[in-house]
Amino acid sequence: MAALAALANHHILSRILLSLSDMKYKERRQYGPEQPVEFLEFRPTLVPAILVNKLWAEEGTSILCPSRRRYPHLPALKHMSPERRQYYANKVRCIFLLSPQPGSTETLEYLDSLSWPNLKSLELEVDLQEHSASFMNMLHDGLEHVDLSGIQSGGSKYFTETILPMIFGRCKNLRSVRFGSDTIADHDPIHVSALYEYLDASPSISTIEMKSTNFTDKDALFARLSQREGMEGLEIDLDPGVALLPFLTGPNALSTPFNSLKRASIMCYPEIALELPGHLRKIEELQLDIARIPSSSPQSADFTILDDMIVQLSQCNELRSLKVGIGAVALDFPSSTLFPKLSGSSLVRLAKTCPKLEDINLLAISGIDGATISTEDFDSFCRLLPRLRNLTLKFNPTTATALQTTALQSLGQHCQKLEVLRLRIVLELPTLPVIEPVPRILLSSEETSPELLSQKDVQPLFRRLTHLAFCRPDTALAPVAESFSSSVSSASTSAVDPGLEAELVRIWAHPLLAHFPYLDILEAWGDFSGHDNESLNYFLPTQEILASTWEFLSSIEQDLWEIDEESFEEDNSWNSLEDWERASLMNEILVEEEGGYIEDVRVDMAKLAVYEDEPEDMVTPGKTLETDGYFG
Repeated sequence: MAALAALANHHILSRILLSLSDMKYKERRQYGPEQPVEFLEFRPTLVPAILVNKLWAEEGTSILCPSRRRYPHLPALKHMSPERRQYYANKVRCIFLLSPQPGSTETLEYLDSLSWPNLKSLELEVDLQEHSASFMNMLHDGLEHVDLSGIQSGGSKYFTETILPMIFGRCKNLRSVRFGSDTIADHDPIHVSALYEYLDASPSISTIEMKSTNFTDKDALFARLSQREGMEGLEIDLDPGVALLPFLTGPNALSTPFNSLKRASIMCYPEIALELPGHLRKIEELQLDIARIPSSSPQSADFTILDDMIVQLSQCNELRSLKVGIGAVALDFPSSTLFPKLSGSSLVRLAKTCPKLEDINLLAISGIDGATISTEDFDSFCRLLPRLRNLTLKFNPTTATALQTTALQSLGQHCQKLEVLRLRIVLELPTLPVIEPVPRILLSSEETSPELLSQKDVQPLFRRLTHLAFCRPDTALAPVAESFSSSVSSASTSAVDPGLEAELVRIWAHPLLAHFPYLDILEAWGDFSGHDNESLNYFLPTQEILASTWEFLSSIEQDLWEIDEESFEEDNSWNSLEDWERASLMNEILVEEEGGYIEDVRVDMAKLAVYEDEPEDMVTPGKTLETDGYFG
């Protein structure tokens, strides 16, 4: 009775359903022998709970519909009465919807005449010229975020004369707007001045995202937005060149530009990137895509652009997330032989001046030269950033060799919150401390030595890490490709001694299992030579640790598909009496019953579980250690 009373209490029921909706589980799937392995994440559905009764429906939909993290499946409204559609539309706070596929008989008419009074976020990948009637009621004063992408068949004239007035005219309290990269056709660009009137009339807008959208003269919009009060988020790709430089530095520089900006993602020339941090004192999330149209050979400043950038970033003390990508900045730079440099002192400086950093991503198209990063520098870098959750450093693996044996120890000791680690170097896993000797099957508890048990106190270095990426090491299992254009996975391999192969797999698998207990993704990020740029992912590797480790070391794609060779044999084997011999070793054959009668089922003799006879002198194993299944 107490349980029934609890489930009839809407407060208790809400807590239970909320906990259920927050659960998630992960799974690997492979749909065929030639198909790649997919990594899927599922959440329990609340639909069965919603169908229990009115109270459960109220609490279940109250969890799903207002959530900013989940989007309701709007096509489900097609199968409801108009009154029921409106009942659910009243609860919805966020929507993401796609246009029907070309040639499809599907329509969006089921959305017509519905009102959405609580809608806050609207994300559409829809041709508004064709389907605008279905969304007019979604555009109202309560809407805070609009994200429009997808090809607009009406062209630039329809966009400026109809779409912009429709969005900004009906939504007076917008806080953010985003236009997707495919919204405006390449052959029909729009000048940014088309936005000025609407932005000036919408002071509530604090975030604008238009990266790679086909607006022209974005430098002018950037300068205009730099003086906008309350501006907190900006995503934009600036015009090629350095025309903005006088607005950022010198006697004619803008006064206090972007004095409230917290999030920025900007594509620009190196000269512009170096001047930006001085004006971003409140920035918390910064992404810089640095490139220029190559027209000359690389200069000395091009090689030190990362170090110079970090010097400027020392002014951004509130920084929590930093992503810097170096694209082409000169002829043949970066290239397979020329890399931008990153010094150890720069890493330490970044950690000292930006102690709140949680996410760091530094990369260049061909890798970064980390030859001058010492073990001590990297350890100091880790010690100064205890909040670090995500770290990606795309080195050229032939340069940062000093970190191969020490980087993991430093990160594991100082960065306990680390969840994603991607280092494009070889990480020598066998150097990590593990239980020694390798666990073995024990025949009785009396034979368990105190020394062996005490070594179980070795704690995992990475208790939260879910994604680990590093270069495939130089072992006998993975020869190097012969050229930069070829992949290691396509290189020829010579036969490896089975004993050596087994030992290699064991010494790499053991620390992987011991120190990464929650690993979801093991990524082979190229090979130790830097010739191979192919990235291979191994999902949930600890479920089959030896197989996953062998695939990783051998540069073989993950394969979960099992082919039963015996299934290709003839089903009838009575001539050999094989079925009779197998039956003599079976305890029972399981069949299903329906209505009291045993079904006539076809038994696959190849899959029967045979119980082999034990030799008379065989000793039945006793207790084993936890890892016996892998290393015993």
